[in-house]
Amino acid sequence: LKVGRRSATLTDFAYAYFCFKNGISFLNEDHWKHQYQLSIDLHDAAADAACALSDTTGVQSYSQAVLSHATSLEDKLNAMFTMVKTLRMTLSLAEAEIYAVRFLMELGEEEPRMSGNPQLDSDISSMIVTVSSMTDDSILNLKQSQDKKLLMLMNLYHEFFYIFQMMDPSRLSSVSLRMVQLSFGCGITELSPLAFAQFGVVVLSGGNAIVGYRMGSLALKLARNLCAPRLISSVIAVVQPYLAWVAEPLQTITESHQHGHTLGAQCGDVSSSTLNYAWFCMAKLLSGCDLEVVRRESCRFLKELRSKKQNWGFLCASITYLLSVALIEGPNSDVLVGNCDL
Repeated sequence: LKVGRRSATLTDFAYAYFCFKNGISFLNEDHWKHQYQLSIDLHDAAADAACALSDTTGVQSYSQAVLSHATSLEDKLNAMFTMVKTLRMTLSLAEAEIYAVRFLMELGEEEPRMSGNPQLDSDISSMIVTVSSMTDDSILNLKQSQDKKLLMLMNLYHEFFYIFQMMDPSRLSSVSLRMVQLSFGCGITELSPLAFAQFGVVVLSGGNAIVGYRMGSLALKLARNLCAPRLISSVIAVVQPYLAWVAEPLQTITESHQHGHTLGAQCGDVSSSTLNYAWFCMAKLLSGCDLEVVRRESCRFLKELRSKKQNWGFLCASITYLLSVALIEGPNSDVLVGNCDL
């Protein structure tokens, strides 16, 4: 277990998975009775590693083992979350949403509301007033929390953000608002900066560019204050494409995405690393970089995504690649009419 966790920290998920599976094989036959906590830890770790390697079968097997034998909701949290995350990463979005909503209800939360809901609009306006009345320092110095249930709620809402982006964007504002409410009311967690960034997007889309951009700036500052490189990568993936353009040049945004990609890769955050590189390619295109360079890099990236079965990162990179091809070869290119297989 220790060696596997160390390997996972170093992003060697294949060896970590090998270690966890071996650890499970060494457990006694009655391990769920006499080695309960070690069994939970090994199966949770194996499911996490399987998720990073896109091994859906492994995730289901190890997570189901935990769900079948865990004696408390707290011990089931990681397995339930890993199931949702894996379904989302493999684009089984409808199933991921079903699991996530069920999980959310078990944690005592309400299902995210749709845009246009009068109470939701009122709650968003109230939060904007609250944020506007506070100084940057007072927000950045909010108390931190390590409450396990709160941490899991924030992680789950983060997964909703990915799911609803592709399934039901009308619920994104509800998700980001709830994450900010939890951060202000229950304490700052590792995902609070990401919540600030996402809420900034909601505020900006409502026409308030100043507060929206401020939320993005606060998100990056808070992420750095928490000294979490993995977190910074995910915050960059939201702030730079959706908020930074209000006041920053495209060249700076391009460099930030490249930095976010590197940080994510170093910390094992596959999702954020991939998203940042997809946005990096797009930002290079929009900032006037050599089109052949953009075409070559986005094509290589698409092939890498396909080989790793990371289909959820394919759309943005595909748009960049096809735009670069259209600008170089024109609308009648073989690539654009479907005669080229990446």
